[in-house]
Amino acid sequence: MQQQLRAAVVIAGACLFAMAAGAQKIETNSVGIKLARISAGEFRMGADAREIPASVRAGLGVMSTRPAHGDFDEVPAHPVKLTYSLAMSVTEVSIAEYQLFDPAYKPNTAVPGYAAGISWQQAMDYCAWLSKREHKGYRLPTEAEWEYAARSGGTKLYGASDSPLKIDEPNAWGIANLGVGRPEWTLDWYGPYEPQLQMDPTGPSTGWAKVVRGGALDFRKSKEPGENPASSPYFERPANRASMAPSFSSPQGRIGFRIVEAPFPSARPTAPFTYSFETAVKQQPDGIAAGPDLSKPWIHLHEIFPNLNGRSMPEVGWRIGLARGLGIAYHNTAIQELPNGDMMAAYYNTPQSEDDPDMTIITMRRRAGTETWDMPEPWPYFADAANAAPVIWNDVVPNGTGKLWFFWGQPRLIGAWPFSYMTSKDNGATWSAVEFPRFTAPIGRYVPQPINSIVRSSDGTILIPTDSTGRDATGNGSVSSVWGTHDGGQSWYDTGGRTAGRHTTIVMAKDGTTILGFGGKNSEIEGKMPLAISHDGGKTWQKKATPFDELLSGERPSVIRLHDGKLFFVADYNPSKQKHIHKDGAYVALSDDDGATWTTKPLPKEVVTVGYTTATQGANGVIHVITSKNKPDYEIEMTEAWVLDKLAGLTPALPLQLGPITQHEEKYASGKVRIRWGSAKASDGRVLLEGPEEAFYISGKPMWKLSFHEGEKVGTETFWRENGTRAWEKSYLPSGEWIWVLFDENGKQTVSSTWKGKSFQHSTVPDIMQDKKTDGPDPEAE
Repeated sequence: MQQQLRAAVVIAGACLFAMAAGAQKIETNSVGIKLARISAGEFRMGADAREIPASVRAGLGVMSTRPAHGDFDEVPAHPVKLTYSLAMSVTEVSIAEYQLFDPAYKPNTAVPGYAAGISWQQAMDYCAWLSKREHKGYRLPTEAEWEYAARSGGTKLYGASDSPLKIDEPNAWGIANLGVGRPEWTLDWYGPYEPQLQMDPTGPSTGWAKVVRGGALDFRKSKEPGENPASSPYFERPANRASMAPSFSSPQGRIGFRIVEAPFPSARPTAPFTYSFETAVKQQPDGIAAGPDLSKPWIHLHEIFPNLNGRSMPEVGWRIGLARGLGIAYHNTAIQELPNGDMMAAYYNTPQSEDDPDMTIITMRRRAGTETWDMPEPWPYFADAANAAPVIWNDVVPNGTGKLWFFWGQPRLIGAWPFSYMTSKDNGATWSAVEFPRFTAPIGRYVPQPINSIVRSSDGTILIPTDSTGRDATGNGSVSSVWGTHDGGQSWYDTGGRTAGRHTTIVMAKDGTTILGFGGKNSEIEGKMPLAISHDGGKTWQKKATPFDELLSGERPSVIRLHDGKLFFVADYNPSKQKHIHKDGAYVALSDDDGATWTTKPLPKEVVTVGYTTATQGANGVIHVITSKNKPDYEIEMTEAWVLDKLAGLTPALPLQLGPITQHEEKYASGKVRIRWGSAKASDGRVLLEGPEEAFYISGKPMWKLSFHEGEKVGTETFWRENGTRAWEKSYLPSGEWIWVLFDENGKQTVSSTWKGKSFQHSTVPDIMQDKKTDGPDPEAE
């Protein structure tokens, strides 16, 4: 009897504890929104070390198997303490409740249960309206508040349960729909977690995407009827994170929101995450017009990507210093010279395949005067929203108001616009907010996947192509759309017509008004790549055959107008009409009559394929081509004279002679030194970095120190955190090897790895090989 009494007391005490730590009562406000009162408490946020069941991680036919321990942005799991109570709406804000604020809102009929398709700012405006109406403080939940409520005091995979709840089924604290595939805005900017205890966290102080919880955003339909990746059990876990630009809204969009009644928490932001390619960016052009003698044949290759030689990217690559989120398959290129002479490149990046919600863009920089590309980093990145198809454009205009544009798309996001973009006026050191096109009239069909060419016509109109669905006037089903803006991106329009191929690359004819659209892929005229021509700004197109092989899967051409007026073209040979990688090689071509005739030359044998290639030309006249699907991928630099010389092969590496070293220095507005470096003109005409280089934080503390000889890093390179501790160090050896050492927050060495060029040799972490089932396919096989 005493044992039964003790058990009853224990059970009663546990129930009282759960109630005290969780929801205590349900309230209803003046517009009928029910809110559950939640007490202060503590919980563990993020994915813990337990393996997620295979049934939860399984793909849905168009989505690859998910990671065994959650996505990379869900770790490290860390303790969180909320020191205040709050009231959270039991469900998302409904259509009727939102229409009280915005009577013009038209609901998305595909998601009848809640107000969806609105932007983060619209959700915030609703909270401000409701606060004023009720004389209370309403806002969006922080990311931590959302996960705290979703876990409802539990520590299982779905909080208090091992399986997800059904729609409108309340959890242990009386709150519903926190994990049923309905994505919701939260208050926080998206950023990486930190391992230590977080008190009332509010995320980073700034960013370019807001955290979305409750479901993924990649809604491409599965092969199984009734299933979508974003509503699969994996994305319904309380730990799962998605993100989206706060300006995103769409009539077909799925993102909704719920509200909390609570004061804004005291600001405890984490530091905004700064990418390496945004760090220590020089603003002064240093010898940007200098280069090799353009009258002589010259070609130069730069290897782009790190090669782990079969090791696992998550288990080895991320642990030795490569950016978390970096995958193993890279495709769909972009490259551009920046106003300061740096080169910027971008690809799509995926851990397994194109059907992965974790597909990101990766961006990297080759700094002016250097031979080596910085390591790639996932950016821009919308978590669980499959980003693809980057395009970079340096909009140089005579009045000096030009800027750098960075376009990309979300090909599997429901409600996605044809493209999204950011701009920069400081060589990519900082960026504008993410923008989506504002259309002034109805638009036609499209696929949100930009193509590698952006042009400006003689009247100032900016044109950008994207993929499209539908057919052209002759019934061809492989077409592209072209979009335009007359006002520098303030508004956009559909030009109306569709080209003669998917992934059509465009260029303006010499008259400045005619658009020439070359091929793409999966279309042909008598076995040859088509050329689509528009004389009316893209409204209508005529097509004819080019002399080039048709292209199929895994291939896309690139065309640009050179400074001297010629067209430059690059693509793969494909005489046997094969898909994906084949062994026919690639070529470049020049035309001085808008494509009526061409001079063609094969690229060196090292370039088996250029894949989804992109070309650009630097201020010094050098042509830059970037490859995908080659092994390894290259940036290829060449002169026009090399294309015209039928016998010229790779330019041999000859000893260089350097002229006098010129010292440079840039300062912060405060007058403190920001960066200083040296450069010298080499005997081949290029300006190369030479001697020591140092960068400093705005506080004056050292950030980065390294040395160069003939554009190559030598000696020791060190990067410090702003608190003065070393973050990493690289030592460059005469043998060509270099050693990369990482340090923790206290300055203690954690990991060391040895490399030769871009090729990984060995490290102090366990040598785990790539698992094709979890890390994705062998890139060599794609």
